[in-house]
Amino acid sequence: MMTQSNDKAWHAGRSEPNLGQKAAELEKASEAQLGHMEGSHATSAPGRFVAWCKQEQASIQQQLELMQTGKVLTGENRGSGWVDTTGESIERANARLAELESLLTETGSATVSKP
Repeated sequence: MMTQSNDKAWHAGRSEPNLGQKAAELEKASEAQLGHMEGSHATSAPGRFVAWCKQEQASIQQQLELMQTGKVLTGENRGSGWVDTTGESIERANARLAELESLLTETGSATVSKP
């Protein structure tokens, strides 16, 4: 059972704006403006992929910070009631960040196959 203060923290964390998404939208608008100035009207597929990775990265980093500071908790009903799974969620967020970092760097181990 969650206490009222934890419930408020949960809702406060969930109502936070998605700063990563806003940053990615600004970056996308900037890239579109640059493309227009260069005479290109469409963003390349690799450019869209990189922008998506950066947006995901910022969003996950924001979620991770909220979980690490205790502003957001995760839980799961395992049949006998709700169990705190915040530690597991933090581990998954860190793994996803590492994977995105690998995709965004030249030396990353993740590979993207071309059609």
